[in-house]
Amino acid sequence: MLAGFDVTHADQASRRQVKDGIAVTMLREGTHHELAAMLIDFEPGAVFGEELHETPEILFVLEGTFHDGQQAHPAGTLITARSGSVHWPQSETGCRVLVLYPDGAASE
Repeated sequence: MLAGFDVTHADQASRRQVKDGIAVTMLREGTHHELAAMLIDFEPGAVFGEELHETPEILFVLEGTFHDGQQAHPAGTLITARSGSVHWPQSETGCRVLVLYPDGAASE
């Protein structure tokens, strides 16, 4: 391993269901001021509900179509959210998104 690098493969990362039809694979557990990274898989019709961002979030749609509660975003879309922003994550068709919290993930 190169000095200063952390490597995680999605197949070896922990995965858990967070809501019906929504699973999170933790690629990097970020603590306060450290990057957190995860893959989120939405089954068709899955709805997360209202999500208020305590920290900035970067979301990249890898597969399928992600819906923020107001607009649909196809694969290839980059979404950035500032602290204090709100959305309603969901997917009619199913999707996979990469989510990064550059300042660390807020506590659940």
